[in-house]
Amino acid sequence: MDVTPGRHISAGSAPSGVELAASWAELTGALGQLTALTQHLSKLSLSAGDARTTATVGDLVKAGALTLRAGQQPAATTESPHETDLPLLTVPDLLRDGTPGTRVAPEATGTVAEEGDVVVAGVVRAFRAWVHEGPPMALGPQLYALRVEPARLNAHFLAGCLRAPSNGRQAGTHASSSSRVDIRRLHVLQLPLGEQAGYAEVFRRLTSFRHLLKGADVLGEQLADDISDRLAAGGLTAGR
Repeated sequence: MDVTPGRHISAGSAPSGVELAASWAELTGALGQLTALTQHLSKLSLSAGDARTTATVGDLVKAGALTLRAGQQPAATTESPHETDLPLLTVPDLLRDGTPGTRVAPEATGTVAEEGDVVVAGVVRAFRAWVHEGPPMALGPQLYALRVEPARLNAHFLAGCLRAPSNGRQAGTHASSSSRVDIRRLHVLQLPLGEQAGYAEVFRRLTSFRHLLKGADVLGEQLADDISDRLAAGGLTAGR
């Protein structure tokens, strides 16, 4: 087909063959891990059973099983951080990509999440809970740090119970997505520490499943787009 006038389509910043191969290998690896997790999680024996006894976060605070600290708006943030400044996580960061967008000087921080703390977002539109891993991180408004008493609570068990969607719904103050979640009203199963470990492991696998699923989706979409651009530019090798 000869359509004039002729134009040359440039590959521009399109990924190289090596980069495409690396992306395919990454996606294959992620899908392999997803398959393994799917096989494991699909074999879980789940039963509605009788209602188990629960305690609220407020109850656990009163019992000394954990401490609860609310994040605050720092006095000032900086775009040109010093080496000692801490990353500051906010609700808008969570709604974007989960990466802290600014940093704050230690003396200007309020609540700091340390490794092993459970962080909870107390707003319906960004409700989630996870165990913080890595260096200390300052928390902005509507974020909370829960530090467990290890002899009584497993942090991954706690985070898993807290982030159940039904938990967030029942603890929401209003029906709108902008409403707050009353952290103290969130429920946690009352189980012996040894039994918590089994739940914690499944919760951790579910977290990995979610992360892999999301990552594979993003990577797969990007690969499909890159290959579509190559094809549209006439990049299909003869014989393929």
